[in-house]
Amino acid sequence: MQIMKLLLENWRKLIEGEVIQFPHQPRTSEDDMQFIIQLEDQIAQRLAGLHDNMASIPPEKIEHLEEIMNNLEELLKV
Repeated sequence: MQIMKLLLENWRKLIEGEVIQFPHQPRTSEDDMQFIIQLEDQIAQRLAGLHDNMASIPPEKIEHLEEIMNNLEELLKV
């Protein structure tokens, strides 16, 4: 019922020429994305140094790093 009320209210606003506010989609800024990419690269390089090369990094550590980076991206969304 509430969805119908919202739909009718937005229809009224559209007909009357009012601006309809759509929900804000949170996004990560370009600067924050560059920060995340650089941080991920630095961590990967450090792991490669600890394991002699990238191919020697255990898959579970790579998965853990991806999870951390995804969480960081979510935290930086506005």
